[in-house]
Amino acid sequence: MEFKFEIMTDGSARLVKAEGKDKVVSLPDVWNDHPVTAIGEYAFYEQREMTRIRLPRSMKVIGDHAFAECRFLEQIEFPKGTERIDDYAFYNCTRLARVVLPGTLTHMGYGAFRNDSDLRDIHLYTVQGMESQINTILSDTNFELTVTFHYKDGNVSQLVFTDFFYEETANEEARQFNHKTYGSGSLYRNCISSTGIDYMKYDEIFELTIHRDEPTTVMDLALKRLSYPYELASQARRFYIDYLKSMGAQVLFYMVETKRWSLFSLLTEGEPLPKEMLDAGIEFGQKNQVPEFVSMLMQYKNVHYSSMKKTFDL
Repeated sequence: MEFKFEIMTDGSARLVKAEGKDKVVSLPDVWNDHPVTAIGEYAFYEQREMTRIRLPRSMKVIGDHAFAECRFLEQIEFPKGTERIDDYAFYNCTRLARVVLPGTLTHMGYGAFRNDSDLRDIHLYTVQGMESQINTILSDTNFELTVTFHYKDGNVSQLVFTDFFYEETANEEARQFNHKTYGSGSLYRNCISSTGIDYMKYDEIFELTIHRDEPTTVMDLALKRLSYPYELASQARRFYIDYLKSMGAQVLFYMVETKRWSLFSLLTEGEPLPKEMLDAGIEFGQKNQVPEFVSMLMQYKNVHYSSMKKTFDL
């Protein structure tokens, strides 16, 4: 791929245009002894062959529409030091599934990731109280996505923001429209403000989510929240676990289908799981050839439902 650069007033270089049909692109860190710090407006516009790109380590700014309509781009990781992602920078990148954002980010432009329908996995490196950097993406999407917050103190939080949509029906007698919301996603998105994430509010929404969202979505949310229990109160933790256990064998099937059987230990607290639930899980694990999961269930079953020795009256 051929690159065209220009030198800016501060002595750094900005990529003006990229031309070619390479699938994997690596931008240079330096051009003619000038650090590459910016990608200009429309620089990669409609580069539909590109699936991956490595950005310069000195990158600071991604310009308007820089990667818009790059419909086969699968993931993007912004280097530490990136400060700005401008308006519509990744608009309509419909296959973009994973984004990694640095803690140095100070500006996220309008519609930066709008219409990126495959976007499900976002990682943000940040500090507590600064999580609102993600709000632009959340407000641009109504589909489900997972955001993993990596805090500077080493803590990690993984939150699911479920999908939602609105329906309007005309009420001719009242001469107004009635609004109905499906899904709990809008409520979860309101948990992040300019002061950070309200984790207590996030966990309180779960009871409503059980009734509004699909069981697979609810189980996924609960498992992720329990796996990364940052700011998770003991009462909320108990509620997540009780819900998962109430799903019976369905939660065991889900663990196998999503390859998360190592999380079975989350279900072992409190009262023993029903024998029928364990038997169904063992059968499902054997059918799907997951010996590790089957072994865990059998060990748990042997501890809590050991065979009773037969006794005979003489």
